[in-house]
Amino acid sequence: MNPRSVKFRELFNNGPFVCMGAHDAVTAKLAEQAGAPAIFVSGFAASAIITGKADIGLLTQTEMFEHIRRICRVSTVPVFADADTGYGGILDVQRTMELWEEAGASCLHIEDQALPKKCGHFAGKQLITKREMQLKLRAMLQARRDPNFFIVARTDAVAVTGLEDALDRLEAYAEEGADGLYVDAPESMEQLREIGRRLKPLGKPILFNMARSGKTPFLSLNEVHELGFSFAICPIEPMFAMHKAVKEMMETFMREGCSTNAIADRITSFQDFNRFVGLEESIATERRFADAD
Repeated sequence: MNPRSVKFRELFNNGPFVCMGAHDAVTAKLAEQAGAPAIFVSGFAASAIITGKADIGLLTQTEMFEHIRRICRVSTVPVFADADTGYGGILDVQRTMELWEEAGASCLHIEDQALPKKCGHFAGKQLITKREMQLKLRAMLQARRDPNFFIVARTDAVAVTGLEDALDRLEAYAEEGADGLYVDAPESMEQLREIGRRLKPLGKPILFNMARSGKTPFLSLNEVHELGFSFAICPIEPMFAMHKAVKEMMETFMREGCSTNAIADRITSFQDFNRFVGLEESIATERRFADAD
């Protein structure tokens, strides 16, 4: 049993909360240091970090597993990890469940896209049938070893078959036993209100995606909570912040004669970064064992 999975479920007792995106070990440590109650590991971000490619289904199950495990290893808060489509059929979905638990995650979401999947905010998505997704959820729930592990059912139907089908699908996924519900890429306040109205009576926490660059209105945690959403992910903003900051730093460095003097105000000091990654604690541990002799 993973005590962080118990902790994740307990978060729902204290009002709405955000799972902060982390795309590597450093951003996971920063998220926890900033006070994030949970971390979200995005497939979109993982695809960019691991492959340097867009989120179009290139990332493999085992690549994502290793990525999640590295992040879980350096964090103490619960980790919510994207599981895309489950990476295939029934047996693949069950293995995904086993691997995500082994990695140390406490929550995942699985989506009803057909392969090859795409980022939820890209055009050209295709869906599997509602029945096929129900069977995937059933298989995943049966493979779950820790009953506290939280499984979110996601539908991408809004952009393909419309909101009504999306809601119908999630009602069926809730009946199958999903712990939480997630409509990806709603496009208006009217759709968000209808999602809350239709799904809240099911008694399952509803997830909101706060990504600023997608199709969904930009709302605060309190605003979406008023609409019926229980928790949110801020999935890719840390990666986008990193991209902008590093891009500007490198351009300045090259433009200003390749001098670090030009970027001194943009970088963390060597000493501060070594404190952040625990150098002092590591040295103290080595000394303690050396002194024992």
